[in-house]
Amino acid sequence: MASLSYKKPCSTGDGCKQTAIITCEGCLQAFCSKHFTDHRNLLNDELNKIICEHDDLKNSLTQQTNNPICHPLIKQVNEWETQSILKIQQRAKELRQELSELTKNDTNNLSQKLQHLAKQINECREHGDFLETDLYRWKETLDDLKLNTVSPLKITINAVNGNPLIENISVNIMNKPTNDLFEKVSDNRVQIKKNGHMVVNIGYNIDVEVRGKNEYVSGVHKIRLCIEEFSGTWLFFGINAKSSPLQNRSYNIKSTYGWSSNNRSWSNGNANSMSSNHPIEMKRNDVISLIIDCDDFKISMINERTQAKHELTVDINYCALPWQLHVILYEKNTRILILPTEITS
Repeated sequence: MASLSYKKPCSTGDGCKQTAIITCEGCLQAFCSKHFTDHRNLLNDELNKIICEHDDLKNSLTQQTNNPICHPLIKQVNEWETQSILKIQQRAKELRQELSELTKNDTNNLSQKLQHLAKQINECREHGDFLETDLYRWKETLDDLKLNTVSPLKITINAVNGNPLIENISVNIMNKPTNDLFEKVSDNRVQIKKNGHMVVNIGYNIDVEVRGKNEYVSGVHKIRLCIEEFSGTWLFFGINAKSSPLQNRSYNIKSTYGWSSNNRSWSNGNANSMSSNHPIEMKRNDVISLIIDCDDFKISMINERTQAKHELTVDINYCALPWQLHVILYEKNTRILILPTEITS
């Protein structure tokens, strides 16, 4: 009797009993004809979303080009200008008021002295009771009053350099984010797809090292990694020295630094258990931001879903610059995607 041929079930996951006849080259899943059409419709929906995002971004760039004054940083400069002018005007008002009060008091004082001098002169002239010395004294007093009338106050305006009236601002061009790409694997059971943006484990469960293309020597850099497919067995994100050769099970070599999904951090080839109060989480659809700080010799990992942040100091005696993105895939069908890095202010 002829043996029955093996029929592959549809992988739609909703209990479909139909035989799979078509395999999607993108996700490597097999579908029956009906669910393959549904699968393509979902992909078309995602494509339409990408087109809409593209159009929105294009419109935003067009608006900035046609009306650059609407740029948020231009608005920030305008706000600084307005606030600075208000502070200067307020301080000028206070100084004018202060000077007016001082001038008024000094003028009143001079008027009183002049009246007193006039009274002395009139009394002495009325009685003819004055001498040469009186004339000399009155003339000297009158000269002093006249001098004070021309320059009534010995006042100066001082610049307070140690405590400026307004804060100065400047334009600081930060390092623009450079999106990384997957470039090398230690075993062909892991494949790089989508022009380096995606890596997929198509083989059996085995620890395969994946390296990024970029070399990080200075500055601070951010890489966003989306866990598109993962059942939770084991996964690693971190860095490795470019000089370290690719190899399977690379988590235990001295130059490896990073974190694994089983709640471990890795430094100098050693695993360290993390606190249960601050665990490492890596789940399907999570987005992990990997921050590489070459200047301070440290790396950070942030789960964008939980906002939990973990940080490691890197010993460059073990992990020499330049550094590279270092991902380890163990579980079959695990799929990681590099997302565009957002520019933050």
